[in-house]
Amino acid sequence: MNVLFAGPWDLVGKATAEYFLQEGNDVCWLTQESKRTLWDQKFKGAIFRGQLETCQILSFLRAHHIDVVIVLTSGLREGSDFFPDEASPQLEKLLAALREYPVRSFVYLSSVELSWEGPLTLRQAALASGELRCQACQDYDGLPLLILRLGYIYGQAAPEDMGVTGAALQAICQQRPIQCVYGPEDHIDALSASDAAEAIYRMVFHTLTGCYLLVTGHPISLQTYYQCLERAAGHPALIQWTGERHTMEASRYSAEPLKAATGWMPFTLLEEDGWQLLQEAADMPRPQIKASAKQRRPHPALRSTVEMLMLFGITVLLLRFSKDVSDLKYVDIRLMFVALVASCYGSSMGLAAVALASLSYLYSLAASYVDISYLLYSVDTWVPFVIYAVTGSVLGYLTGRRRDESEELRRQNRLLAEKFDQLQAVQGETLEIKAQLQQRIAAEQHSFTDLYRIVQELDRLDPPQILQHTVGIMEDLLQCSHVVVYRMDPDGCGAALAACSASMQNRAPTLPDRKKLAALCADLARQPVFANTDLIPGRPDLAAAIHCEDRLYGIVAAYELDPDRFTTYYRDLIKVVVGIIERDLVRALDLPRPQAACAGEVIL
Repeated sequence: MNVLFAGPWDLVGKATAEYFLQEGNDVCWLTQESKRTLWDQKFKGAIFRGQLETCQILSFLRAHHIDVVIVLTSGLREGSDFFPDEASPQLEKLLAALREYPVRSFVYLSSVELSWEGPLTLRQAALASGELRCQACQDYDGLPLLILRLGYIYGQAAPEDMGVTGAALQAICQQRPIQCVYGPEDHIDALSASDAAEAIYRMVFHTLTGCYLLVTGHPISLQTYYQCLERAAGHPALIQWTGERHTMEASRYSAEPLKAATGWMPFTLLEEDGWQLLQEAADMPRPQIKASAKQRRPHPALRSTVEMLMLFGITVLLLRFSKDVSDLKYVDIRLMFVALVASCYGSSMGLAAVALASLSYLYSLAASYVDISYLLYSVDTWVPFVIYAVTGSVLGYLTGRRRDESEELRRQNRLLAEKFDQLQAVQGETLEIKAQLQQRIAAEQHSFTDLYRIVQELDRLDPPQILQHTVGIMEDLLQCSHVVVYRMDPDGCGAALAACSASMQNRAPTLPDRKKLAALCADLARQPVFANTDLIPGRPDLAAAIHCEDRLYGIVAAYELDPDRFTTYYRDLIKVVVGIIERDLVRALDLPRPQAACAGEVIL
């Protein structure tokens, strides 16, 4: 796929772009930021910086054969409540270009805050306006729109790049008070950027449309949220709760539709191990895009040189002081200086220290009125220089080797950490698959023995009890207490309630609407079991047709089913059971009856 990211840099956009690149897709980015690094430098992709017009965007889409467009809202999701609507003009131009260029999927990253209680802020209103613009293009131009409402995003990034979480983390590290307009018992959902990237990739891969909550499904209270930030920062948080606004109930942070559609699941939860990512981010050096000459950190070589010269100055002072202290006359301070510099800074600075120590030794000889030319003819005078050179080179070599080994160990540690994360992810996915298989085995407990038991029970029943017993069979098979059996009228144009579950006694749906009944009968004519996977209002979740004497005799309907009851397994199971019921109905009609006029009562 060829994927286009449109908008300013944000954490989830960076993680998603890198995920698409790792999976072998081509990624492009349209942004107005002139110098910002958008993703890891090891990845290659086309980047167009600057303000674009509609015609330029259209030519860009055609030139790169874009299949997917992902709109990044950046500060509109987690910025200040008075953040201006800067993304709207660019969004309008992008939508105008897409009227002439069809794409496979259009993704708009929104915020779960739009589902919270209370009036919208200016920032949230701008975000909602973007959703409405995209939905208008979906309604009038057929745009394949996918709106994702994200929770708070965090990851391995500088705190200033993590929105609400990063701002709170900075305030805690700097011991500044945090003004929270919500209460400590209000719930939020925090999602790692890597999990969000994988979810977006899966949804784009499956070409999903509609509006989804992209959350972990494990919300936490704001009090717990700030406690996790305290653990990451290592400082207590100074929070001022006002309770002016409220979020939403924890039960509404549901990721089940997303998990059912793509099989995605989050691997990182803030309360368990996600706060450790924030701990690494709190210790991360802060990048400075534009800094003055006084604020720039000195080059490591320059800093080492300055420190070595300071040590040399201290050495010169000690040499002058040693003349008056008898105990220091037998200590070679220059050799100590060479050994210290070589041990701390490596071979290059060690050799420089050897040169300074040698010059200092020559100067002391000259100050003692010793002819320097005498050194060229007397080998004995070379001993100090040789000792300085050997000491500096050997200790410098050992220091450099120790640093290389330390760097190699750090690199291996990073590789092991990556492998550990991968193994942890695989383990989590394996446990999830195991849990799903266990649930499926527990759900699919109906074997041929159970079917044989159903046949025996129906054979022992009197004909008037067949439809009533059908309700109990379906309740046992589907683990559902909302089953209804309808009896079709002889003309096939209407239906009446024949039997139902106890919970549906006073609220069982009737079928007076002939259009809805005709539509349901048309679906059952094409397939033995109807599954309302599109959630069409006015229709049961599962329905099966009971045929008798080559006509539609009745309908078995189930309501308020769990999502895992829509599988092919349950449809086949219902089809087999309905076939057994049809056999017993035919047997009941074949029995001799004293009054033919009461044949309808025999069945009921």
